[in-house]
Amino acid sequence: MRRMLVVGFSFAVVLSLGIAELGLAEDSTDPVVFSVLYNQAADTPFQEDWLVLKEYASRRNVVLDVRLGDNSDYLSAVVRTLDAGNAPDVILKVWPSEIESYSASGVLLAFSDYEYLMPHFTAYIAAHDLGRELDRLRLENGKYYILPGYQRAIQVQQWIYRRDIFEQHGLGVPDTYDDLLASLVSLKEIYPDAAPITACWGGAHLFAMMGAGYGIPAGWAGTRYYDPDEDSWRFAPATEDYRELYRFLNRCYQAGVLDPAIFTQSDEDYYAKLLDGRGLVTVSWITSGFQSWNQSLQDNGFPNGEWAALPVPQSTIELSLLPSVDPFRKGLVAPSRVANEPYFEDLLRFLDWAVYSEEGMTLTTWGVEGATFENTPEGRAFLPHIQTTRNPEGAVDITKEYGLATLFDLNENAEFEDYKKPPAIAAFLERSLEADETAEAPPTLELSPSALAAIDQIAPAITSYASESGQDFITGRLSIEGDWGDYVLELERRGYLTLEAIWSLAWGEQTK
Repeated sequence: MRRMLVVGFSFAVVLSLGIAELGLAEDSTDPVVFSVLYNQAADTPFQEDWLVLKEYASRRNVVLDVRLGDNSDYLSAVVRTLDAGNAPDVILKVWPSEIESYSASGVLLAFSDYEYLMPHFTAYIAAHDLGRELDRLRLENGKYYILPGYQRAIQVQQWIYRRDIFEQHGLGVPDTYDDLLASLVSLKEIYPDAAPITACWGGAHLFAMMGAGYGIPAGWAGTRYYDPDEDSWRFAPATEDYRELYRFLNRCYQAGVLDPAIFTQSDEDYYAKLLDGRGLVTVSWITSGFQSWNQSLQDNGFPNGEWAALPVPQSTIELSLLPSVDPFRKGLVAPSRVANEPYFEDLLRFLDWAVYSEEGMTLTTWGVEGATFENTPEGRAFLPHIQTTRNPEGAVDITKEYGLATLFDLNENAEFEDYKKPPAIAAFLERSLEADETAEAPPTLELSPSALAAIDQIAPAITSYASESGQDFITGRLSIEGDWGDYVLELERRGYLTLEAIWSLAWGEQTK
């Protein structure tokens, strides 16, 4: 159920008193109050006395009037408040694509007009060489309407495997898809009830991971493919590289190592296979490690059970790649009417500081030195009472208790992110980054409203047919060799060449 809540005047009074109690504002002006829409998560409910809010008040004389949208349906809350014309001063945690239509219609503030009020932002963009990325957010008028968050090009979704089983049976770390297939065929003979390669969400994660190894988007990565050699856009499921992906998946299926339930199984069934010993290889987020999974394996009769990250194997066309990472994280927007508010410049200066300054980023992640973290010769470290992956015995959850990593944590703080991970995972991801395993992100294709409308008319019939046929090619109901030509002809009949023409026309206009 979606709900919205306003924390109003009483909260402002409480924090105003809090400032006075800290002895920092007895002779200062009244605090500035900014209204904010925030995506509250059920497991970390908003608290009026969060430490981060007290710090905003004491350091910047800012009080936040926080309005809550349910994180499970947050976009609906964003759309509703924008459509109603009563948006708060700041709307947090939105993707650029989610608010593009509002940007074009003048509902949102063009932050690009006010860079002179945001020195931390401009310095951050320059220091991280993000000017080209920022340009991706500009509309045809040259303006951008979102303050974006950024992250490193580290793909945290990775291949994982049962390292204990591979080692127990003398199987090395597979370097190629063919090595992986051969190892799993051997293990299937030993464990006939196993589902060696398993996945959920209709296989979307697995196909995205494997598609990168064939140089194409697949699964959750979508169907639109930029071909740098031809400088053109193509419908990926009609390409020969996609056909090669199907060839390998069909080999896995025919060998009995690809779980036939991947297209339909529930999350619960999928995770049951990972925890009871049936699953041997899958793809997953690895940032938190596998401590709880490994404990479940041990509880289920595998005393040495161990899931571990697997360096990306080389595909049958000799690519070792993971899906690209969008450098953007969720950002924030503001309604255009704030430009006429008496506190407008104060608002932009606060956002600039909270999101992009070193002090602001440290506060939203690490918190307050001496209260939540300390500086050591090895870098920052949380105090012993803080619960982390490295310190599961800690009594305090920094988000629930202090509001850290919540409101304005838009930019990735690399030191903080790496500290949260188990050391082995942080090292693995650093190795992956150094090995340049993450595919380069495709350019942004700017589509006009008329182009988007045309695509909406024809794309569903094309993509649904491609998805259904993909399952048939994998399972053998369709022959990859004998039926591929008819499949492409049917895609053509449904309009995939028209899709490509729309994309190419837009790209030509964009790059001329």
